[in-house]
Amino acid sequence: MAENEVNYASVVFKSDKQRNPANAAKEEDIVYDEVKVKAEANQQPADSPGRAQSSPRRCVWLAGCLAIVCVVLLSGLVGVAIYKGKNTELKTQIEQLTEENQKQMKEIQEQKENFTNQIKDLEDNWNEFNVSRAQWTIDTYCPKDQAPSKGRTCSDCQAGWEKNQMSCYVFINSEDPPEPKTWEEARENCRGRGADLVVVHNEDEKKILNDYSARYPVPNGYWIGLKVEGGTWKWINGTDLTDTSWIEPPTEGHCAVSLMNRRWASVRCDEKRTRVCTHKALSL
Repeated sequence: MAENEVNYASVVFKSDKQRNPANAAKEEDIVYDEVKVKAEANQQPADSPGRAQSSPRRCVWLAGCLAIVCVVLLSGLVGVAIYKGKNTELKTQIEQLTEENQKQMKEIQEQKENFTNQIKDLEDNWNEFNVSRAQWTIDTYCPKDQAPSKGRTCSDCQAGWEKNQMSCYVFINSEDPPEPKTWEEARENCRGRGADLVVVHNEDEKKILNDYSARYPVPNGYWIGLKVEGGTWKWINGTDLTDTSWIEPPTEGHCAVSLMNRRWASVRCDEKRTRVCTHKALSL
């Protein structure tokens, strides 16, 4: 209500009861119909607009707080759900890795057992091989005599080999199949005999080789342990040919053959030739 508004009310002022009753009826009551009431500026009725406006604001504030709490709770629930999901996934992965690890360990154990068995088999075979080789050596270098009473007679080189100085030589002087071989095949054949292609270290050994070549002549000559490697003549023991006058200049892919009383010839290593093998003589 505005400050200058006027309220109208009826106010009756009656006479004092102590007055004379006889005169009371005659006396008229005095009525004042206009009373001006000034509203206090600092007072507001309970149903004033200011209070009516504060109530919706409070409701909005409470609703906002409630919404924030709900969002926080919902975020927490989502976080817990995600954590549980991740935890379950990690447990599954751990179980899978554990199973795979056990499987791999089992395979490793099986492989270890297989390797152990293979090593044992190799050791047994090696022992048998050594026994067989030892027996072969005894039978080769110390063959049994036809007369049982004489026992064995030993020699520095096995039968069919010739001794010269401290080495034994064998010349495969047949050029009929299957004797002719490539240089690599010839070397493997010598190794199968417990020897290798001949290596010449000096003039004396070269003369021995030439003499044997003349004694057991073959038209195409004998493979010896000399081959061109990296543009240089090299022996199979890794040393270089020191006297280059013994053979023509090196050509890649060529190997050396010994011919009758002639200097050595350089031919392609894939050609077919026979061979001369050698090994150290047995010390008796």
